[in-house]
Amino acid sequence: MKINEITKVVSGKILQSDGKNDIDIKYAFAADLMSDVLFVISRKEEPILLITGVTNPSVIRTAAILDISVVLIVRGKPVSDETIKVAKRNKVIVLHTNHIMFVTCALLHNAGLEGAPWTIT
Repeated sequence: MKINEITKVVSGKILQSDGKNDIDIKYAFAADLMSDVLFVISRKEEPILLITGVTNPSVIRTAAILDISVVLIVRGKPVSDETIKVAKRNKVIVLHTNHIMFVTCALLHNAGLEGAPWTIT
């Protein structure tokens, strides 16, 4: 699913992309605890969408560590300029929606996005 399609499905907007809207996302993962993201997500070749309510720069740093291409902020939470700067520096796309996480996940799943492959060791 392309970035523009994701934003359309969730009635969202792009906060930072540097014009990289042609990435094709197949998998998504939702969490507000970055420790859960670090514990569960394994590095994959396919781009992953992280759905979260976390808006501070740590979410972008976590995404960068795990090669997560796109972060979608839910619940209409404001995103600081510092977070956007860190996203640009790390080449992470940042999207935004007013939907709660549950609704966002349901909309994207119904549109064909799959859950991210993960393993617990």
